Amino acid sequence: MDLAQNFTQIRKFITDQIKDSVAITTYQLKKDPQAYFTKLGINVRLEQYKDIILQEETRFELGGVDKQSFLLIYPTHLQQFIEDGEITIIGSETDALNEDGIDFGLFILIGFEKINEKEFNNLKHLSFVSNSIEGFMIRTIPRRFWCRITAQLYKNFSFEFLANAIHYLYRQEFGAIIKKMEILMIIEEPHLIEEFNDVTAKIQEDLKFKWKEKINEWKKRVDCDYDWECAACPYYDACVDIREVLEEREKIDE
Repeated sequence: MDLAQNFTQIRKFITDQIKDSVAITTYQLKKDPQAYFTKLGINVRLEQYKDIILQEETRFELGGVDKQSFLLIYPTHLQQFIEDGEITIIGSETDALNEDGIDFGLFILIGFEKINEKEFNNLKHLSFVSNSIEGFMIRTIPRRFWCRITAQLYKNFSFEFLANAIHYLYRQEFGAIIKKMEILMIIEEPHLIEEFNDVTAKIQEDLKFKWKEKINEWKKRVDCDYDWECAACPYYDACVDIREVLEEREKIDE
């Protein structure tokens, strides 16, 4: 199955939930997001809120150690498959939830025309969003997506808000390189999270292949013959320093 077919499968996944009477809501991106955030009384400013949220300060969690969760961010030049500004929530909104934590999946599609490797990799990291919503923090754990939300933020929090905030912050951070953007969330439906991971397997394989190519190219460049991946390498910090020196030398030679 090629990537075009995989996008078709994603659309079918959504329509199948409608046929099965799963709660599903579609929103359109707010035309004036800052006015929307102000009305909600939620502060959203790029890289302005970097506080750590402790367990005792947490009112609500998305994903985590004991929950099904995923985060998949896919930058692609296949813009024709992206419904720009569309937000799809599969599952219940926050006003219908009574739990302190839920299973949660987040899929972000980003369309571009032409970007370099550094921009492509930066688009896949959500840490700047964690640092830009007051009362919201993304925790980093292997193979899980985990967010903490304070009691103050939760008063007016919704998944519609979160999607709008992600859209807004991505545009603030990356500007014109983003041509289209679409967000899908799966709420409190662990079996659908598993199913969606199967549906998007081709996309995930494509991202992993690009990453492995990058790692192999880098290892050849610095004459590295270790079998382990960079993330587990005890010499990673020193290797990064070497890379930065090489990049600076390339700028001088240009």
